[in-house]
This record gives sequence, C-alpha cells and structure tokens, in this order.
Amino acid sequence: FAVNKKEVWLVVVTAGRWQRHGIKEARAAGLKILAIDADPNAEGFNDADHVLNIELNNIEAVIEILYSLGKNICGAVSFSSEAGMNLAAEIREEFNLPGPRTMLCQRLLDKAIQRSIWSEKGVPGPKWEVFRDPDSALKAISTFGFPLIIKPTDSSGSRGVAKIESTEDDISDAIARAFQFARSGQIILEWYMAGTEFTVETFAANGVTHVLAMSEKKKIEGTRGTVANELATPNRPKAVVALIADAVVAAFCALGYTEGPGHAEVILGDDGNVGLVEVAGRGGGFMVFDGFVPAVSGMNIARLTALQAVGLPVGEISNIGKSAVLRFFPSFPGVLLEISGFEEANQIEGVEAAPFVKEGDHSAMADGDRLGYILSCAETPIRAKELADKAEKMINLRFKDIK
Repeated sequence: FAVNKKEVWLVVVTAGRWQRHGIKEARAAGLKILAIDADPNAEGFNDADHVLNIELNNIEAVIEILYSLGKNICGAVSFSSEAGMNLAAEIREEFNLPGPRTMLCQRLLDKAIQRSIWSEKGVPGPKWEVFRDPDSALKAISTFGFPLIIKPTDSSGSRGVAKIESTEDDISDAIARAFQFARSGQIILEWYMAGTEFTVETFAANGVTHVLAMSEKKKIEGTRGTVANELATPNRPKAVVALIADAVVAAFCALGYTEGPGHAEVILGDDGNVGLVEVAGRGGGFMVFDGFVPAVSGMNIARLTALQAVGLPVGEISNIGKSAVLRFFPSFPGVLLEISGFEEANQIEGVEAAPFVKEGDHSAMADGDRLGYILSCAETPIRAKELADKAEKMINLRFKDIK
C-alpha cells in the first residue's frame, strides 16, 4: 500500500462524547483523524475522516487493519478516555510514535503501581494494600480501621469505588463490587484521607509539567463522597494552592510522565497536608478537558495534545489564571418530562450551559448519568460562583418518578 506522506494522520482511540471535542480540534489543526471505538454510534465518528468500529482489546486486529490502510500514521491518542489509553499506547509502540508506551501507560492506569512508586519516592498518600481475592481483603479490614476506601486498581469514573464507614456497612458487597470492575482482578484498600478533594489538570511539554487548572470538588449527597456535582476554582491562599500543585507535579514526575495532558485527584487533609488519590495521563472527562481547562487557562489543551501526539511543536505554555465553576445537574431516578431555561442561561455573559439528555429519557443515579452542566467563567472564584448560581435558578428539569 502506498502511503501519502503529505497527510498527517492521528489515531484517536474511543470516539464518544468526551473525545469529540479533541477530534474536532485536531481536524481544525489540519490533521486527518482515524477514530476507533467499539460503539458503532460513537458521536466522534461523525467528525472523523476514517472510522474503525472494533473492540478495543482486539489489539492485533487493530494493528493489522492500520497497516493495511496505508495511511501516514503519525500519532495515537486518547484525549480524555481511560478506556482508550492502553490501545493508544500499543499503537504508539508498534508504529514508533511519540507519547507514552505500554509500560508507562500501566503506571498511569494501575493505582497499585502508582501507590508502589509513590511510596518509594516519598510522594504523600494514605496507607494502602492490594488484594487479589475477596476473602483476603475482608480479613484485612480490621487492620485498617474506619472509614476506608475500597476500589478497583484499574477502573475510572468512580466505578466500583466505595467508602466504608463502619462494620454496619455491607463490606462484603462493596468488595465484590470492586472486584466486578477490576479488569486486572485486583482491588486496593486505602485509609480514608479526611479533608477536601481537589482535581488538578496539567499539560507536560519538553519535560516540564505545567498546572493549567485546579478545582475544589463538591460531592452529591447519598453517594458517600464518590460522585461530584461541582468543580470550582479554589478560593484558597496561594500557599495552599502551590502545595497542592507541587505534590501533583512530583507525582507525575515520579511515574516518569513528562509529556502530555494529565488529570490528578488530591486530598487537602484537615491537618493541612496533601495526599494523592490518583493520577491519569489524559484529560479530565465530563467537560473538564474541553471546557473547564480552556476557560481557566486560556490554553486549547485539546489542540496541544493533538499536535504533541504527532510530534509537532506546541509552542509556549501559559496560563491566564481565570476562575470557573463547572456544575452538573445530578441524575434522578425517573423519566425526564420537561427541560427549560438553558437558552436563557446562555444569555448570561461568562456562562455556557447545556443538557446531556432530552425529554422522555430515563435516568438513574450513577456517575455517568449527569443530566447537564453549567460552566461559568470570571476573574474571581466568588464571581464565577455568582454566575453559576444565577444560571442554575433559570434552569428546570422536571421528572416523573418511577418506583
């Protein structure tokens, strides 16, 4: 097969809603897009130049097809999807492309590997232990004390994560659920770090990790602190923000991840110390990568990621330092009868808002079932919150409860 060297092709692994923005930005930068997804109806397929509908774990078949197409493949990326990271790394390794290879990818995906490296390097975090069978995990509970966190070593989106408060909780069920979502067959028990959770969004280029955005999380009641409904620029002293940022940069450097987008979750303890929850070598999902980060930093992180993935220069990385609130409408079990107010909310300067659902849709309480969002941006955290509050008052989502 002849290869057209004039065309620069980027393979984008997974093409769902949260990858679509990256695909569009990559095309706007002049790249050709080959999108891969197991879902034949993946939204990003509509914006790609070539699509490949195939299971992501069928690596040999994917590689064979890529060779047969005869395209000038210059990069592979998973913008903000955990599910696509391993296949993207395999493609990079096979075609000798820029970016993390499979070994580094495992460090970025597996929480047990992360914890092990961080413990060796002195990156702060909780007491932890890995288990490969439910009985061993159950026996070890008494050595941890309460509260504690149970989670798979390699899942995302809060899947299989549980906070255990006491022996009154159904610990066996929580352990079984964690194993259900553990692709590696391993779960991790961690001491609960009491404090406030933050997310930190980074972009590393030329060996330097830049912090582009930071947010303080607010959680949905009834989810035991595992599902967020708001991310907001922290209104905290500069010294505290710097402490969090430095811990995240140290965590990525300890793993050897020095090129590409990063997403980290951190606890600022009630005692003032910082502890790492986990990091990922991708952008944050749910409007973080494509909404929150550009609003706060002024950097088009999706385009930077695409250019870097094909080995093109990304230019100077800067940060305009604005404040933002990203607020979600949490799911409610039932049928959505009415949506209103989003058009009016979008008339507010500094606000964008949209639903993820339509009238007649069924929903349930899960991390992936958020109903819509408000993103407000301003010069200060206080003003950004005021704008989000004003927009939220305009929006109505009315349900018919189904019990």
